[in-house]
Amino acid sequence: MARGRIEILSRHDVERIHGTSIMVLEKVGVMVHSPLVSEALMEAGGRKSGDGTRLLMPEGMVKEALRTAPKKMTLASRDGKNDLMIPSDRLYVANGGEGVYMKDMVTGETHPANSDDLRKFAILSEALPQADFFWPMVGAQEQPVELKGITEADVSLRHTRKHVQAMATNMQEARDMVDLAALLVGGKEELAKRPIISAVECPISPLTFEHGLVEGQFELSKWGIPVVAISAAVAGLTSPVTIAGTTAQVNAENLASLVISQTANSGAPFIYSSDSCPGDLQGGSIDYSALEAPLMRAAFGQMGRSYGLPTMVTGIGTEGLSASLANAWEGVPHVALQTLIPSDLGSGFGGVDQAMGASTEQFVADAWIWDVARNLGRDFEFDDAAISFETIRDAGIDGNFLSKRHTVTRFRKEAVSTTMPAAAPATRAMEKERGALIRRAKLEADRILASGGQVVSKEEDAAMAELMGRIRGRYGR
Repeated sequence: MARGRIEILSRHDVERIHGTSIMVLEKVGVMVHSPLVSEALMEAGGRKSGDGTRLLMPEGMVKEALRTAPKKMTLASRDGKNDLMIPSDRLYVANGGEGVYMKDMVTGETHPANSDDLRKFAILSEALPQADFFWPMVGAQEQPVELKGITEADVSLRHTRKHVQAMATNMQEARDMVDLAALLVGGKEELAKRPIISAVECPISPLTFEHGLVEGQFELSKWGIPVVAISAAVAGLTSPVTIAGTTAQVNAENLASLVISQTANSGAPFIYSSDSCPGDLQGGSIDYSALEAPLMRAAFGQMGRSYGLPTMVTGIGTEGLSASLANAWEGVPHVALQTLIPSDLGSGFGGVDQAMGASTEQFVADAWIWDVARNLGRDFEFDDAAISFETIRDAGIDGNFLSKRHTVTRFRKEAVSTTMPAAAPATRAMEKERGALIRRAKLEADRILASGGQVVSKEEDAAMAELMGRIRGRYGR
C-alpha cells in the first residue's frame, strides 16, 4: 500500500530534536506549580535547579517514561460502536473546543456561549458520522468557575455516546469527572479498562505546568484516564520563531508531561500532542492559517511517532471560509493537506475566528468538507496487480483503456469523483452560488437538533443528577 505523507524531518533531524529536548529538560528544566507533583517527581529522580525554581528531569527519567507508556490504547465509546483504537491507519477527528461565543454564520449574530449551546454540539456530534469523538465545543460560561468543567462533562456525556475528550482544571474536578464517567460504565475499574473519557491537560509554553492542570493530570493518570498533552506554543511569542526551535520546545514539553503521567501511574495512557502554530507577530495572536502551520504539525507528528506514542497534532476546519463557499468541494483544498500529517487524532470542526467562537452550521459544513477531503489520505494499492503491465501492454496496442477489465473493476476505488456526489464534476459545475454551503448546513443542523436529545437511560440520568447535586452542594450551589 502507498499513502500520501508529509514528513519534513530526516532521521538525523529527529535525533537532533530529541537530543536538544533532553538537554532542555536536564539543564533548563520545567516550572511545576504544584508542591504535590513536584515532590513526586523528586522522589522519582528529578532534582531542583540551582536557584530552586525549576525541576530538572534527567535523561533516565525520560527513558523510563517512554518505556512504560502504552504504545496502543482504545478511546472507548459508550456502546462500542465508535471505539477508536490508536495508533491507527486512519485519522480520527472531532470538533474544536472551548469557544467562548456562538456565531450564526448566516446572519453574523453572536452571543456568549452556555451549556445549552454545548448540548447542541454534542447532539450534532452524535448524529454526524464524520465526527469520531467529541470535545466540549463551547464553555458553560453561565456556571461558576468551580462547576464549569464538570458541567461541560455532564452535558457532553448526556448527549453523545461517542468518546468525550474534556479537561480537568484541578484535582477535585478530575476526581468528579472520573466519578461521573464511572457511573455510565459500571465503576472505576471498568472505566480504566474502557475509558469513555480522555482529558486535554496542557503544558503552558514555555516549559510550565500550571498548578490546577498538572494536579488534574496527575489524578487522571492514577485512574488510567488517557491524557492528551496539548502543547500550544505560539512560534515567535511563546516559543522560538523557527519551526526547528518550536519543535524542540514542544517535544520537551510533551516528554516532561509524559514523565508526569508515568510518575503518577506507570503505564498510564498518554497521547503526544500539540496545537502549536506560528504567531502573528504584528497582531500578537496565534495564526492557525499560517502557511507553515501544516509543516509544524508534521514535525510534531514525526517526533511523537518516533517514540511509538499515539499522536494528536492535526487541526481540521475551514473557519470563516465556509461562509463564502458554494459547495463542499471548494473547501477541500483548505483541509486536505491535514490528512497527510502523521497523526492519529485531529480536531477543529465548528470553530470560527481562530477558535474563539463556534457555530453549529460551521460544524456541519466542516463535516461535509472533511468527508471528501479525508480521501486524500487513504491507502492506494501499488502491487503488480494495481500497476497491471498487461493493461498497459494491451492498451498500448489498441489505444483503449476504458474497455479493459482493470479499469472496470478498479475505477471506483481509485477516483473519489466517481463515487461521491460532492466531489463529482457535475456537482462542482452546478453548485456555484456563493454562501450556499453554509445555508444548507444551517438547515441540516436545525433538522438534527430538532430530533436529538439525551442518550442516557432514566437510571443513568438519575444517578448523574444525584452526583451533580452533591458536587453543587459542595460549593453551596
